[in-house]
Amino acid sequence: MMAAVFAVLTPLWIVVDFLIFPAWVATVLASGRIVTSIAFALLALFCHQFPNARHFRSAISLLFIIPTFFFIFSRVFLGGIHFNAIGSAMATGYIFLPFILMTGLAFFPLMVTETLLVAFPLLSVFLASELIQWSAGKLIVADLLPNFSDMVIFWLLLLIALVSSLASFSQFQLMIRLFQLSNLDPLTQTMNRHSGEHILALQMAQAKRQSFPLSIAFLDLDDFKKLNDQFGHAAGDAVLLQAAEKFRQALREGDAVIRWGGEEFVIVMPYATMEQAGKRLDPQSIDWLLQRPDGQSQTWSGGIAQWPADIADTWTQLVKIADDRMYQAKKAGKGRMVLTDIGVPMSG
Repeated sequence: MMAAVFAVLTPLWIVVDFLIFPAWVATVLASGRIVTSIAFALLALFCHQFPNARHFRSAISLLFIIPTFFFIFSRVFLGGIHFNAIGSAMATGYIFLPFILMTGLAFFPLMVTETLLVAFPLLSVFLASELIQWSAGKLIVADLLPNFSDMVIFWLLLLIALVSSLASFSQFQLMIRLFQLSNLDPLTQTMNRHSGEHILALQMAQAKRQSFPLSIAFLDLDDFKKLNDQFGHAAGDAVLLQAAEKFRQALREGDAVIRWGGEEFVIVMPYATMEQAGKRLDPQSIDWLLQRPDGQSQTWSGGIAQWPADIADTWTQLVKIADDRMYQAKKAGKGRMVLTDIGVPMSG
């Protein structure tokens, strides 16, 4: 969006250049603005074609690189030309383009390292522009020691960079916090049901498109209400935390744990058959024992459904099959996983 706006606004200043500068100077600046505008338009088209997080950093980098090159071009070009009072004031205005770019950092949620990767080149380019000038058709190197006014401008630019970086990082932290509040269960830090439903829909669509097995496990802690009644909700929360951590440890990268509600969890395992999922989630494994406050083991029951082995057109149907099998596990004695509708448990 911002690239498209800059693509429109950048050439509009051509009119002002022709009103202030000599025609040949304005023509050269206009050519630079047109090239810059085309670059912004191409960036806007790129962002429209690839609107995903994977290309976010590249797009942000290009959004700052494009005007930086225009600043170098205009600064070097105008540095060796003598103007009248109005022309000199307008030429001086081009010096402040890095200030606009630095301020723009505050609009984006970036990490500290990312803001430094943008700010440091801008500061370096500004310093270099003070040392290199264009005169009589040649590039010349000015005095290596910048004058006092240059140092004041650089110091101000550095302060703006620091403030913008802090604002950018604050936005980044805020976005992380908002993501956690809207997508994660506050107790177990697993996905909540709302975000989990989106993951289920996405994985089901991908499984159908790419024809890979997708296993869904529906798990329920056994006799959890009795535990809460006997030991209190704090003890129940501690057991839920144990269970969530055990589930995370058992899963592979790319699998997801969803707190479905109360003591219920849904596990999403793409590229896994129900047998593979069952082995990872076997509640009778010694590595899976959960401890109750009285030292007894806390068991759970679960059912697993798999697409395409089970007939299900939607993720809701697949979850329903896993849920039904979880109740079969409860009826079969609890503390087990059921993989088939005939009630044959995986173990025990």
